[in-house]
Amino acid sequence: MTGITHIRYPIAALACWIAFAYTLVPLLRGHRRNAGLTALCVSFGCQGMYLAMSTPARWTGTLFGTITWYNVSVQLWIIAVLASQQILLIHWMYPRDEARVRARRRLLLLAVVPVTMVVLFFLATLQGPPRNVFKNLGDQPFFVAYQAAYLTAFVVGKILVARACWHFAKLTDHAWVRRGLRIAAAGAAVELVYPAGRYADVFLTQYGWNPLQWSDVSRTTLTIGMVLNIVGWTAPLWGPRVSAVRGWLADYRSYRLLRPLWLALHRAHPEISLPSSTGSDLSALYDLRFHLHRRVIEIRDGCLALRGHHGDPGAVLSPGQGAAEAEAAHIAAALAAGPRAPGQVPDGLAAGGAAPATGSPAAGGADGTAPDSAGTGEVPASAAAGGPDFSADVAWLVQVSRAFARLRPAVTRPDGEPVRTL
Repeated sequence: MTGITHIRYPIAALACWIAFAYTLVPLLRGHRRNAGLTALCVSFGCQGMYLAMSTPARWTGTLFGTITWYNVSVQLWIIAVLASQQILLIHWMYPRDEARVRARRRLLLLAVVPVTMVVLFFLATLQGPPRNVFKNLGDQPFFVAYQAAYLTAFVVGKILVARACWHFAKLTDHAWVRRGLRIAAAGAAVELVYPAGRYADVFLTQYGWNPLQWSDVSRTTLTIGMVLNIVGWTAPLWGPRVSAVRGWLADYRSYRLLRPLWLALHRAHPEISLPSSTGSDLSALYDLRFHLHRRVIEIRDGCLALRGHHGDPGAVLSPGQGAAEAEAAHIAAALAAGPRAPGQVPDGLAAGGAAPATGSPAAGGADGTAPDSAGTGEVPASAAAGGPDFSADVAWLVQVSRAFARLRPAVTRPDGEPVRTL
């Protein structure tokens, strides 16, 4: 074995054993009847055995020298991997009762492969020690047949796994199952380079093929394919956690982007915030979802409080701006004008009327643009009309807050003090 094998095989074996332990834990916790999970665990264990047994050069012998029963056992672990992966897919694709019947039939069919390999190798040993040198195929016909049986079973098994993974990925609605199956299908396709190289070693050496030139390539692709299989098959287990982390990061980003709008409203109306609120973004790291909900509610309360203000959004709104910019302009204008005098009727509002959220998509035109009332002096009752759920409201308020931060309106309060929107 070459020096690179001492690096790639132990690393791949370690990854397999980690995946094996990761899938073994739920089985030990009471999911023993989950045939699919059991097959997945067995698959990782067999891959780990193959890679671990292939690592020490003093055990495996020379690459193209004498072949022993130890080498046969290594290849039988590969057949076990193919069998367990097919059983796993059967249990995923069919109802439980039907899957059991199909799995038994498939195991009986696959059992022919190791039996054939063992018989052919035994017959090959009767003619002398088998050798991985195939310049004259007639010298060791049984060992050639053994290699052909093993490689053919490998190719057929990988093609079946790749096709089943790709087909089932189109049927599932679970995002991480779909991604994992596609990665596993890609891994199975990459592994097909290995039998192609080994076929050439057996049948093309007599025509000038140099096995040593491509041995590292074929075995490296086998290792890469196995790693892709590990990633793909375990994706449904660790994928949701990745999504949770991404969701947390998105929530924290939204929380920070809402700060300019929240801070301006808080300065104008401190009563919208909880007494214990620090306003620090770092304080939201603990129980982020609660703090994000709280910030959205406080922004809504602040926008409701702006009904007691008056102002001209045309002073900060440029022609052709979108709905978020129009909403931000109304808020900035209301903050700039300050509270109206007692008994004063807001500009553009009928007595006792309620101010619409003019910049929101719900109050804008059919194309989402700002309505024509942008210059009437109306102030928003709420900036949270972004959609029917919380996520849509957050997305809408983030747009308004970013637009609000970009405006930096050149307007002043009635007392001449410049307005700070950030």
